[in-house]
Formats: sequence, structure tokens, C-alpha cells
Amino acid sequence: MNKKFILQNMGVAFLAQGVSMALSVLQTLIVPKLLGVEQYGYWQLYIFYVSYVGFFHLGLSSGVYLTTGGQARDKMDKDSIKSQMIFGVTYQTIMALVIILLSTYMQEGFERIFVVVMTAIYLVLQNLATFMMNELQCMNETKKSSFSTIIERFAFLVPLLILLVLNIDVFYPYVFAYTASTIVQLAYCAWHMRDFWSAKWLGFKITARLGWSSIRIGFPMMLANVMSMLILGIGRFFIDAQWGIETFGRLSLALSLVSFFLAFVNQASMVLFPSLRQASHEEVRGFYQAARDAMGLLFPAVYALYFPMVRLLALWLPDYASTFLFLIFLLPICVFDSKFNITGVTYFNVLRRERIMLAVNIVSACASLALTIAAVYVIDSVFAVIAVMTIVIVTRGMWTELYMNRLLGVSVSSIGVAELALTAEFVVAAYFLPALPAFFLYLFSYAVFLLAFRGDLSRTINRLKA
Repeated sequence: MNKKFILQNMGVAFLAQGVSMALSVLQTLIVPKLLGVEQYGYWQLYIFYVSYVGFFHLGLSSGVYLTTGGQARDKMDKDSIKSQMIFGVTYQTIMALVIILLSTYMQEGFERIFVVVMTAIYLVLQNLATFMMNELQCMNETKKSSFSTIIERFAFLVPLLILLVLNIDVFYPYVFAYTASTIVQLAYCAWHMRDFWSAKWLGFKITARLGWSSIRIGFPMMLANVMSMLILGIGRFFIDAQWGIETFGRLSLALSLVSFFLAFVNQASMVLFPSLRQASHEEVRGFYQAARDAMGLLFPAVYALYFPMVRLLALWLPDYASTFLFLIFLLPICVFDSKFNITGVTYFNVLRRERIMLAVNIVSACASLALTIAAVYVIDSVFAVIAVMTIVIVTRGMWTELYMNRLLGVSVSSIGVAELALTAEFVVAAYFLPALPAFFLYLFSYAVFLLAFRGDLSRTINRLKA
């Protein structure tokens, strides 16, 4: 395994995702400034729905990704991949048309019907773009894959600034602009995959057989991803149903800030997969241990950012000041879900344990559903719903780490226990103490934490450099 090559690819991916995250944060700060709380709620409902469109490829994209990961461009079966892309677009278009027809009967209010219809259109466009992005990633063409995300963000930012100048305060134009930005991303990916598009069509019979084979391979991974998203999504569904679109929009603003960090870290998982697929067991084992310890030591620094970030956000968006209290309970999701993506999802896929990952996520989603129902109808508290999300994510991350330790024969690290204690301290201090004392108390605790594990930090850095 070429660690230098992996780190170079990760550097490119992180740089690209960092730019993308900065643009996304900018967009997130502009849109609620322009829209009222209700209109912003519908905008967030659209963003929420489109986050689940990956379910509708049924695992086709994931299956091709798993079977072609690590192959060079000249080794790819371009005829097969092109045919499967067309196959996927065909059945997803049929699904989208069914969704559009059903939306007029199942949704009340023009705003919600509009959201569902535009989600159905986005479904076909984004899943095709994602398919091509995955294939670029499989071929270790990280720059192209990562740059497509930046292009998509810029393509949305330009009309967003125009809407800002015109002071448009309804959410419909923003949805159209978002869809247009996906078309730009799709065109960029298609251009860099043009040698695939010029390949031969294999005919429906052969293509259907290949597509079904890819779906069987990729369905567990796809379903695991959807179940993982539902851990947070179930709570959001119930909040919309129980407390209305305005409360949903407020929570979604806080969750958007968390999701940008998760998307940023998730790029590492995408980069690692093709390289680790070609590595020896010892290399896979060593990289896991180094990554686990590095994240355990460095990711808790995110909690310290809460205090200055909330201060600035409250100045910019005073109408949402109370919303940022949600971030106290949501930031642990950044830490533990990021670790799960890198040392959990990546290694489940590399070691072909997709069904174990699926089982873990199904159990987690079911636990989230049961506890959310109790939080909504027994406790009747939005904060209780958010606490459920966090507890389930943290528990899943801890169990997965213990499972991977045992599977790879790696000793259990005491860093994880100390990291959990730091998380609990942050939540208690940020919620009960004034901002300044809580900030300095956490900084002191984190400094003590790093000092206590300075030997582990030094060894981990040396392992990653080796």
C-alpha cells in the first residue's frame, strides 16, 4: 500500500471538500437570512428529502463501486459500466414518474407537492452524477471527483448571490437553482467519463443481468447507508409532524452545519477504499490503528469551536439564536459519526462485511425509532429527540470500534474512554455554564487529555508518516 499516494489523494480530497464546505456554509448562512422561518422550513424540507435519493439506485452504484474499486481506467470494462448507467437511469426515471404521480394524492398543500416533484427530478440527475463520481474515485482520479463537488457548489452560489441582490423571499427559485447546479455537476462528470459514454451498449438482456448482479452486491451497502441516515432522519420526520415546519427548519439549520463537517470527513472514506482494497492485511490493520487513535485524539478539538461559532452565528442570524443550543447535543455526532465513516464504513467495505454494517445500522435505526417515539409522545421534547439521535450515533460508533478491534486483532485503546468523558464534559459544561467559563474549562480539559496521551499522539503521527 502506497501511503504517500493515499495521503496525497486525501490531501486533494480534503482541500476540495474544504472549499466545498466553506461554500456550503456560506450558502447556509445566506438562505435563512433571505427567507422567513416558514419558507426556510420548506427549503430545508427539500434538502432533507433529496438527501435520501440515493436509496432509489437500489444499490446499483454501490455494487459497481465495490467491484471496480482500485482498477485503472484502461482496465475498466467500459461497455459494462456504460450499459449499467443507462439501465440505472431508465428504472430510476420510472420511479421518479411514479413519485410525481403519487405526490398529488399523498401530499397536502402546494409547497409540499412542489418539494416532492422537484425531489423526484433531482433523484435521476444526482444518482447518475454520483455513479460517475464513484467511478472516478474507483480509478483513483480523486481530483476530478472532488472538483465536481466544488463546481456544483459554485454553480449554486452564483444564482444564490443574484437572489440575494434581488431579495427573493420565497423558496421556489432556490430549489430551481439547486437543481441547475446538479445539472452542471452532471455535465462535468459526463465530460470526464466521455470514453465510457462512447463505449458499446451491451443490449438489454446482458445489461439487465449485469445490473441485477451489481444490485445484489451493492444493495446491503446502499441499505446500510440509508439506515444510517435514518438514525437522524427519523427524528426529523417526527419533528416536522409534531411541531411543524418552523421547528423543523430551525433544527435543520443546526443539522446542516453538522452535516458539512461529516461530508468533509467522509471524503477520506471515499479515498481510502480503493487503496486499502489493494493493501495487505498487516497494512490494513496498521492503518486502522493509526487512524483510530489519531481521530480519537484530534477530533474532540471540534467541541472547542462551538463557543466562538455560536457567538458569531447568533450575531448574523438573531432569529435563530435559540436554535444554536441544539448544537451542544449535535456536535458529538460530528466526532463519533466521522470516526464511524472512516474506521467503520471503510473497513466494513474493504473487509466485505457489508451485511454486518447493514445489521448494525438496522438495529441503530430501530432503536432510534423506538426512542424517538418515546421522546415525542411521552417526554414531548425536541431536546429529547435530539438527545436520542446523539446517543444512538455514539453507541453505534463505540460498538463498531470494539468490533473492528476484535476483527483486526488490535488492542483496545483507553483513548476512547477518555474521549467519551470529554464529550460528556462538553455537553454538561456548554449547557449549564456561561459560555466563557465553559470554553476555558473545556480547553483546559482537552489540554490535559492531550498531555496524558502525548506518547500515543507521537506514535500515531510516526505510524502515519511511515
